[in-house]
Amino acid sequence: MKTIEENDYIRIIYKDKSYFKKIITGQAFHGKGGILDYASLIGKRYGMRYGRYEVYEPTIEDIIMYGLRRETQIVFPKDSAFICLKLGLRNGTRIVEIGTGSGAMTYLFSKMAGPDGAVVSFEQEERHHRNAKKNIERFAEWDNTELRNENVEEYACEIPFDAAFIDVREPWLCLEAARRLIRDSAPVGMIVPTANQISDLLRGLEKGFGLVEVIEILLRKYKTVAERVRPTDRMIAHTGYLVFARKLEQEAGEDQGSISI
Repeated sequence: MKTIEENDYIRIIYKDKSYFKKIITGQAFHGKGGILDYASLIGKRYGMRYGRYEVYEPTIEDIIMYGLRRETQIVFPKDSAFICLKLGLRNGTRIVEIGTGSGAMTYLFSKMAGPDGAVVSFEQEERHHRNAKKNIERFAEWDNTELRNENVEEYACEIPFDAAFIDVREPWLCLEAARRLIRDSAPVGMIVPTANQISDLLRGLEKGFGLVEVIEILLRKYKTVAERVRPTDRMIAHTGYLVFARKLEQEAGEDQGSISI
């Protein structure tokens, strides 16, 4: 049975409010439900009600939504989980990320790549790079992440990456760099907020890529009251358009006619 220990993170729920806190002896949570002394929780179980508060062990989603310090817009879990699936991430995967931002996707990539994998992430804005580095140092489980404060165009690797993800304002400008760094047939994913950006991306993907997809994911929650189950008044609808493709090479000497294999 896992218990709450010093320096652990907890998620506190009071009615419809959620709080993400770190257990530090000598400190306490002060809220409308009263005072919750952190020292009194050490050695106790997660998933229990203490006074008027519910205390849970944070999930990956909790860390992304409540734990990471944001200085940029992050990719929401409804999109990020699907991105990991489409990129085929698993223990041992090597992925290159162009556009670290606040490090939300970087953190998730680190979790999915596992102790045998590797994540190399590029961010040109030094302020965002520093913030992402703190987030990764705070929450990453394995030392499998390399954050680089530089342009990806200047980077070269001996072993091709298994996948690439691009989250920058003009992702079509990074397609050639991503293509150069990934192995044959490897997937590449991108996210953009507006439809006109999709058009620019599709034009950029016409050469050197195949299996192009454009996807939008909508998420609607329901009220959890047994007597009146219905959708909540607000929903997380559009957060971004997801674009996926696979690296595609043309066989040397191939023409447009029939070929024999």
